[in-house]
Amino acid sequence: LQNLIHRGWVKAKKLTGRKILYLITPQGMARATNLIYDRFRETQNYYQYTKELLTSYLTELYNQGKRKVIINGTNQLAEITYLSLLDSPLKLHSIITVDPTLPKKKFLGHEVLNLPDFSQKISEIPSPENLIILSTVSQEENKILITEIKKYKNLSQKIKIINLEDILKNIQ
Repeated sequence: LQNLIHRGWVKAKKLTGRKILYLITPQGMARATNLIYDRFRETQNYYQYTKELLTSYLTELYNQGKRKVIINGTNQLAEITYLSLLDSPLKLHSIITVDPTLPKKKFLGHEVLNLPDFSQKISEIPSPENLIILSTVSQEENKILITEIKKYKNLSQKIKIINLEDILKNIQ
């Protein structure tokens, strides 16, 4: 606080005894606004950069013969993945979660399937080799998903699970 007072961004006014009133000055408000704006711009640039990386990666997957994508997770990375998917030739098959306690909900306008519902839906696919799962969740949740898919022997060798956090770390 002393530093902020010294710079003229905050004024201190003693009220009574040990009570002090701190007031932000117009210069302090301008500085805070600039810091917030800069942080917003940095975050927006990061999202845009990540979206571009994912779009090019998804296009590569399409060129390798993949056609449909399942997004595992409902977090910020899943949102960016969905937006990247809209700019790529791949199509969204479904969005899934490994959390059994999660009630049925929608994410980005799509129903989120839990593992039992997903397992039933995936077993009905005639050619799952064109399908990939893009995981946006932790390694522990990935292990649950892998265990569930291994129950279906005909699917476990045909469906590829890709952890997007690992991909983004390697690309950057």
